Parts: sequence; structure tokens; C-alpha cells
Amino acid sequence: MTGAAHVHFRVLGPLSVEGPGGALAVGGHKPRTLLAALLVARGEVVPAERLVSVLWGDGPPDGAMTALRAYVSRLRGVLGDAAPLRHRPPGYCLALHTAALDAAEFEQRVRSARAAAATGDHARALADLDAALALWRGDALAEFADEEFAAAEAARLTELRTGATADRADALVALGRSAEAVPELEALVRANPSWERPAVTLMRARYATGRQADALAAFHELRARLDDELGVEPAAPAQDLYRRILVHDPALTATPRPGNLPRRASGFVGRDRESAGVLAALREGPLVTLTGVGGAGKSRLAVEVAGRDRTRFDDGAWLCELAALPEDSPVGDAVSAALGIRQRSGLSVEQTVLEYLRPRSLLLVVDNCEHVLAHAAALVGEVVQHCPGVVVLATSREPLGVDGEQVWPVPPLPLADATALFVQRARAATPDFRLDPAAADAVATICARLDGLPLGIELAAARMRVMSAAEVAARLEDGPLLGGGRGPVPRHQSLAAAIEWSYRLLTGPEQRLFRGMSVFAGGADLRAVHGVADPGAGEDDVLDRLTRLVDRSMVVARSGVHSRYLLLETLRAYGRSRAEAAGETAALTRRHVEYHVDYAERAGAGLQSPDERAWAEEALGVYDDLRAAFTRAAADAEWDLAVRLVAAVPELVHLRVGYEAYAWAEQLLPVVDPAHPSFPAAVGAAARGAWNRGDFRHAVATARLAGDRRPPPGTPRIAYPHDVIADVALYEGDVARALAHYTAESERARGDGDRIRLVWTLYYVAVCHAVGRHPEEGLAAARESLAVADATANPTARSMARYALGLVLKKSDPDSALALFDEAEELAAAVRNFWWQGIAMMEGAATRAVHGDPVEAARALVAVLAHWDRVGDATQQGLNLRYVARLLQRVSATADAATLHRHLVAAGKPSPLGPPAAPGNGRRADPRAAEAAAVASARAALGRVLSGELATGRA
Repeated sequence: MTGAAHVHFRVLGPLSVEGPGGALAVGGHKPRTLLAALLVARGEVVPAERLVSVLWGDGPPDGAMTALRAYVSRLRGVLGDAAPLRHRPPGYCLALHTAALDAAEFEQRVRSARAAAATGDHARALADLDAALALWRGDALAEFADEEFAAAEAARLTELRTGATADRADALVALGRSAEAVPELEALVRANPSWERPAVTLMRARYATGRQADALAAFHELRARLDDELGVEPAAPAQDLYRRILVHDPALTATPRPGNLPRRASGFVGRDRESAGVLAALREGPLVTLTGVGGAGKSRLAVEVAGRDRTRFDDGAWLCELAALPEDSPVGDAVSAALGIRQRSGLSVEQTVLEYLRPRSLLLVVDNCEHVLAHAAALVGEVVQHCPGVVVLATSREPLGVDGEQVWPVPPLPLADATALFVQRARAATPDFRLDPAAADAVATICARLDGLPLGIELAAARMRVMSAAEVAARLEDGPLLGGGRGPVPRHQSLAAAIEWSYRLLTGPEQRLFRGMSVFAGGADLRAVHGVADPGAGEDDVLDRLTRLVDRSMVVARSGVHSRYLLLETLRAYGRSRAEAAGETAALTRRHVEYHVDYAERAGAGLQSPDERAWAEEALGVYDDLRAAFTRAAADAEWDLAVRLVAAVPELVHLRVGYEAYAWAEQLLPVVDPAHPSFPAAVGAAARGAWNRGDFRHAVATARLAGDRRPPPGTPRIAYPHDVIADVALYEGDVARALAHYTAESERARGDGDRIRLVWTLYYVAVCHAVGRHPEEGLAAARESLAVADATANPTARSMARYALGLVLKKSDPDSALALFDEAEELAAAVRNFWWQGIAMMEGAATRAVHGDPVEAARALVAVLAHWDRVGDATQQGLNLRYVARLLQRVSATADAATLHRHLVAAGKPSPLGPPAAPGNGRRADPRAAEAAAVASARAALGRVLSGELATGRA
């Protein structure tokens, strides 16, 4: 890899160049045009005469060649040594690595996505497509749209983008997420009316969401367009799908089970008896625990079995990896994050998990329990006892000790399977490896010496790139792997010795890098590995060493927005021991914390930028290490680092993961100096946590700890303490107080030039007017919010502004409001901003419940019930239940509406149907039980609307 990777060129939007220290100023129009022409050439030599023509057209001035050389020299000065701009007769070229140019990276990710889709891995395809599309910041080569040199490339990239968008919709439909795909497909069809592919997918998506008539209408519209424009009929795929929709082909509604099981990078070898046995055990009881030494293949077997058994569970199979958790720490937050749910108001995170799982049919894989055994056993025990539809498959080096547990020891691989694994991994390192008789004897020796442990076998097989099988076997024979049988479990000794052997064969710099990587809890990208594990080396040198560690199976590489590298837990434990022996632990830990505090601050800013989507996808992969960094900083009383991290992460954690980080903020408030610049934001984060728990009194008391101090511009949107006080006032009916606060704050933001803050405060001004029943008075604020948000190009800001404008237009112009709510939902969902996605979904459903098709409204309200069930906001769920009650009134479902009304009153929630008809018998209901009953009754009643049991007045 060349040094060009240190500079990143972006053409999928305004041309920009970024170096290690930030944006590089390329210069005026001519230098920018020169750079664009070289980038369009993708490393090919562009003749100097061609560049002169690009810069000056058909009438270049005298001395144009001299001026061209001057521009080249200036461009070299900007790029420095990082990007090789070279003279190659008859012109110049800019040689780039794929990762250095966003357009090249986009194409690579699209190819990867299409390859994954071809194998049926639609989840991987969707992830790659999301990462690819997130690279776009506007039109390709937009400022050069009228230039001949750029037109063809811009058109090609735009066509690829359109194709990738269609691919993404296909992936959503294939994953059973048709409701998400419909708006994107409708936009594609509008923009490309004669393109059959998105129209066919739209038919399928509409049918999958229960809209048969709309699916058929999509076909009729396609046929009419093709007839008018081309005089042809739709092709066979569209006509075949049309016929299948007419006869309600059951295969059209069959959807894959949800879940998050990882894609296997290599084939699963052997374990037929164990796989069959574990599958049988899962059908016999609610808990199976795979036990065995580190490196025995417990995790791989668990994922394989879960993949085979997931179709048995309506709610799919979900993997929760505990390896990244600190020793003896609670596991509830990790489990909730894996399931994609967040803590509910009034419940602990463990209670939230139980309430979520209680009604579901689901396979839960809990991996690497040994270092958090007591906490894992406690939660799994509760799941087994209270969640009858959930089966747990755990892995641990020892049993959990839970009633009903079936313990399944994972034995070593038998010789045949061990040999097959060795051959598979050896061929990955050396494709021409052949298992001839001599090699077979050597491999048998290797597998026996390694006790058939998969990790040891993979480590040995990785050496086949530089050694023969006989040489590897001889090395193992020379080393006392079994240590003469010392200790109660020789397999522990053989694996440890295999790891030691592999480690000692590394060069000194490779050993140092391996030790350094053991500090990461959840893996790291190249930048983090360089900055933490080996900052004294060059990044290219680190990448070379990292590549060799991957080749030797010492490090695992995982692709994503950026490739990430991690150690398996057994290797990580070994690396930590070697780092401790080398006296490196304290320095590594300090660098790890400092890097992730800096990363959190960069990510916090990135999540308020046009690149929010890319930052969200990347930052979620760093979450385990953000947790580890906070834990280490707090343990070492590094309060400056701890409070800076806490002040930076709410934009990531609260809106996308859960409420765990609020506990970090609360932990810091008594010990951090109130004069610290980040203290007000930490107060705001802690106060917002109390708000989300529904503890408004504590929220206000916490917010007041900030006094008159306000966080600086750029603070995460939800970490302003005085906003929490205003929000409590708004929810308690004091609209005037909230409006006064946000009006003043919008003026402050306008004066500060803080556009993200201005969008937020104007949004709330509009909301306050709508809640105060004078929505027309909020119209100016909403429109200004929209204009400012679009200027920021930040997806969350754009979502908020559209929601605000939709809210003030909801009664006067419901059609426009619906379009705004749908767009707001789409923008928020694309950046995993679950809270704003939910309120946009909810207001869209509520508007349909009053002004639209009741069946459509019922379907939307069911989706909102499920959304708030996961996101854990009881306040919003209560509002949604009120919308359900109003719809039930509209369709004359009197009995269902009355039942929901009683549950709402019992839960202490306002009901649109008024006070209870009778005072009751004096016994106070459990509010949480009543709320759960309200959700259940609403879901059942909406189901009756959807099934046609209730008359809806639908045309």
C-alpha cells in the first residue's frame, strides 16, 4: 500500500481533500479542475495537452504549459509526500489506493454487496450498500458538471448510485423489511418511470406489507408507461409477479427470520455429532451451555447450530458477545444492545430485557460468559424462568449453574475433522497446498500434538506459507507442548504452548503490535491500531505487520465501513499477559483511553455533520472500546478524560444504543470539578437519563447542578441541561415556560452561528406552538428550521425540521404533513437515529388515523407499537396508545376502545376518551402491568382491524 492512503480524495459531492490534520486547501478553480481531471483518470497518465485543454479550452494562452507545471507544483505542495503526483510522459498521473478515493471505495463496496447478495447473504449486502451510499454528499463532481472531461464519469457514477439504491431496496425486501423499502422504491420509480426493476420490487414490497391493491396498481402504472413511451409490454418477471399476486402465492409473504448472526468467513468443518446433539438438546430444554477450554471452538459451534435452528423461532436468532465486557461486570446493557432494545422507563435494563423477551419466540446465543459468570447466570436464569418462548445457547469455560441447564462439553476435533480444518486453513494461506501421503502423516502429527483444538490447528496451518507440514510437525515435536502432562487439563497446556510457539515465531515489531492489540475490547481499525498499539511506527509499517498477523491467524480481520481487526479472546488474554510481562500495560491503557476520548469527540462532531451516516455506522463498532475507556479512566481517577468522553457520546449512545452512558455521567458528577468545561454537558447527559427513566423530579434537580452555565457550541443535542428543565415543563403542561426557553435559546444559537443548535431550538419552538394548539404560530420557526437544516446537510437535523413542519401542518394540510413525516422517518432511520425515527413514524401514523385509510393507519400504528417497545420510551408509547384509541373510535370499535381506555387510566396515562366511567374498587393497579396490558390490547385490536374483523369504512 502506498502513502497515498494518508490523503483522502472525495468526488461524490463537492471536491475535497482531507489529510491527517483535516481538510487541505487545494486552491482556486484551475488547481481544483486539474486535480479533478487527474482523479477522473483513476491513475492513468493524462497527456499534458489534454490537461491544458481541460484548464483553458480550445484557446489556451501563451505559456499554458508553464502555467500547467506551476499548477502541478502547487498541487504537489498541498498534497506533500502523501500522494504521488508524478510526471509520466506524455503527461501526469495521480496514483491512488482504492481507499484514498471515495468513488473507488464506493464501487468496491457495491461489488462486494452484489457478491454477497448472489450468495444469499442479504444482511451483508445491505451493510455494504449502506456504507457505499453513505459516501455520497451530493452530486458526483458537481462543480464540474458542465465540463466535458467530467461529464461521462459523473453520469457513470450517478448510474451506479441509482443501481446501488435499487440493490439496497432489494436487500431490504429480501430481509423482510419491505415497509422500509417502499418509500425508497416509490422514489426510484418516480425518477425512473420506464425502469422495470424497481417497479417489480415495489410490487413485491407493497404486497409483503399487505397492500395487494397497491401492488397491482404498480404493475398497471408500469404497463401504461411502457406502452406510452416505448409501445411494449412489461417483461416476463413483472408479468409473472403480477399473476402470483393475483392468486396470493404464499411464497410472496415468506420472510426470513430476523437476527444478527454473523456471516461465516470460512466453511464450518466437522462437528456433525456435536451439531446434531446440541440441536436435539435445544429442543429438549430452555438452556444449553457449551463448555470447554479456550480455543476449543465453542463460539463457532454455537453460531453454526444457531444458524441451523433459527427458522424454528418466529423472532429469529440473536448473538450477544460478552467477551468485550470488563471482568465481573453486569451484562444487561450488552444483551439489550445485541437485541436492539433500550431500557424502558421505570425498569432496570435487566427487567427491560425480560419484558421484551417474555412474549417472544427467540433463540438467544450468549457467548463467552466465563469472566462475567455470576451476572450472566443471573440474567439467563431469569430468562429461562420467565420467558417461555426463548431458548438460550450459552458458551462458557464452566457451566452457568442455572436450573434446567444442559451442559454440553465441546471435545477436541477427531483426527479426520482436525485434518480437514488444517487443510482448509493451509489452503487459505497457500492455495496450492496438497495433502499427499507425506504431508498427511505430518498433519496427523500436528493435530495430535495440538490435541485437536481448532485454534491451535489454525495457528499451525497459518505457518504453511513459509514452512512445510513436515517442518511444522518437527517444530512441534521439538517443543514440550504437553509439558509432560503437568496439571489437570493437558489441553490447556497444549493450546498455551501452541500460542506461545506462534508468538515466538513473530518478529519483534510483530510481537509488540500483537501485545498492543490486546488492549482493545472490541477490535479496532487501522488508525486506532496505529495510534494505540504502535504509535512509534509508520502507519504503512503497522499495516504490513497487521497483515502478517492476519495471515498467521493471530488476528481476525472483519470488513465494514472500515476494516476492523481483533484478537480472539484466548489470544487476547495471552497478549495481555505478555504486555504485562513487558511492562507495557500502563502505557497501553493510557493511550487506549486518550485515543478513544479523542475519537468520541471527533465522532460527536461527525454525527452533527453531513457525514452522520458514516460516523454512526463506524462509531457503533467502537462502542465496546468507549465503554472500556470510560471504565479505565474512572478506575484511574482520570476525571478530565472521563468527563470529556461522557460529554461527547450522547449523540451516539442515547439515540442509537441505549442508556448505559447516562450512568457514567451520574457516576462522575460527585467527583468532577464543576469548573471543568465539559461539566455542563455531563450534567445535561445525566439529567436526560433521568428524563428517559421518567423521573422528572430527579431530572430537574440534576439539570440545576449546572447553574447558569451552558455547554459550548457543538455539544451533543441532548446534553443541554436547561433543555431538560424546559422539556419537563412542556410535558407537564407549562407550554409558555418551554416556549420562552427555546425562543431565547434560538436567538442565542443564531447569534453564535451554531446551525445545529438553531435547528434544534427552532424545532422546539414549533413543537411548543403545536402543543399549545396554535400550530400556525409555529410555521415561521418550522420553515426557518427546515432552511437551516438543509444548509447543514445533517440527516438528523433535516429529519427534525421536517417533523416540525409536518407537525404544524398536520391539521391544515395533512397530505403535505404526511410526506414530511415519511421523509423525516427515512432520514432518521438511515442514520440509526431511533428516537427521531419513532416520533416521525408515530405522527405519520396518527395523521393517517385521522385523515387516511384506517387499514393503512392500523398497520402503521402496529409498527410504532413495536418500535417504542424496542426503543424503550414509555412517554412516547403512551402518546401512541392515545392515537390507537382515536382510530378505534373512528372505526366504531367501541368495546376495544373502552378496554384500551381502562388500561390507560390504570397505567396513569391520559386517555382521549376522558376519565374512567366508574371509580373502580379502590385497589390501585400496577402501572407497569397496566401499561403492558394497554399495549397488548392495542396490538390485538389493531390486528382485528387489519384482518377485516372490524368494519373500517375503507373504500
